[in-house]
Amino acid sequence: MQHLARWLTITVLLALQGCSSLPSTNQPAATATIPAASPLMDHFIAWIPRDRAQTAAVAEAMAHISLVNAQEQTARQLCSGQWMVNGDTVERIGPLPATAPAAAGGYPAWYYRISHLSGLQGCKHSNREELYLALQKNLPAWMNIKTARITRLSLLQ
Repeated sequence: MQHLARWLTITVLLALQGCSSLPSTNQPAATATIPAASPLMDHFIAWIPRDRAQTAAVAEAMAHISLVNAQEQTARQLCSGQWMVNGDTVERIGPLPATAPAAAGGYPAWYYRISHLSGLQGCKHSNREELYLALQKNLPAWMNIKTARITRLSLLQ
């Protein structure tokens, strides 16, 4: 099953990468204006290197595939293979042409943010912090998690 998933991933990325060979008059600007992130949401933030994804469509696919792969690995490691569930997706920003932060290398990148209602569910044997730490370790270096500062449960109390 994993071989099929990897084959599909490679096929999709290669197909999308081929789209970049079309002439383009709108080359990415050096840096786009990135809207502020809500402290009430969990954010998966990707700074996809532009030398690995020449188009926004490829960058978006890479981010989603990387996130699903990391969730699958984390579920195998901590949840006996039981799938973890995010809160509902509330917002997606990008991919926007940008420059990664200096601390990350300052390289030309695509900024892409997926924002969810806070919380991971479905893993009974691990606490919130363990889940997020394991998930972060399973993400590529160009993608990170910014967790909500205020959870929905704390708002209800």
